[in-house]
Amino acid sequence: MRTTVILNLKGGVAKTATAVNMAAILARGYRKRILLVDADSQCNATEFFGGDPNKGNLADVLRHEADEGLFAVASIQSSNFLGVDLLCGSDELMDLDLTKVELQGVRALVLREMVQQLAAKDQYDYCIVDCPPAFNAASTAALIAADDVVIPIKLDAFALRGMGNLMRQITNMRKINPSLRLSGCLPTMWYNSPLIVEAEKTLRDSGLPMYPHIRRTNKVDAMTFAQEPLLLTSPRSAAGIDYREFVREYMERRS
Repeated sequence: MRTTVILNLKGGVAKTATAVNMAAILARGYRKRILLVDADSQCNATEFFGGDPNKGNLADVLRHEADEGLFAVASIQSSNFLGVDLLCGSDELMDLDLTKVELQGVRALVLREMVQQLAAKDQYDYCIVDCPPAFNAASTAALIAADDVVIPIKLDAFALRGMGNLMRQITNMRKINPSLRLSGCLPTMWYNSPLIVEAEKTLRDSGLPMYPHIRRTNKVDAMTFAQEPLLLTSPRSAAGIDYREFVREYMERRS
């Protein structure tokens, strides 16, 4: 099982849209078994896939005492999309911070223990983690468990300046998880303007691994109201096509 974290410390960059569309495309288009972990206290991915935090959620998992991931596995539930299971988020995640969940303590490792158990059982092919726009207990636990990081990025000056801090955090996490790697940056909400084109070129010239951009479209907003991925609501939209190309390249890099 491959674990991929969707992470950016800046909000409003389409992290959740990326996570849910990636999960849906892998499940429907590639017939893969997907676990989606919602690590964001806003719980948008949980709501999108019809999850019920009262039946188990990540905050409960991170607070639970050592059981080598058994409680985490028991907290997984089916979603409303065939092929995607869910570990729900909770607004209680905002109450957890790194002072309450020790960086190298048992609870910070619980997602890695869960991933190892699920991999041993061959229960899922991919685990996708939708992270919050912060470096906190949930994102720390996710990075400790992860193989890959995908960084959705909106191409503006603030986002480009923030990449240095994010890359330092990822580098620091490699001290605990040496196998963690940056799969690539994913430009989102792209549109054809000189400033955006130049910003994308600057990012590509930085030497960071890159994915093809996701074009801006109101179909992504409509998707959130319908609570169905672009694969079902607008497969021929610009973003629908682009997300499929992103996943195709993601899979190609894996092979």
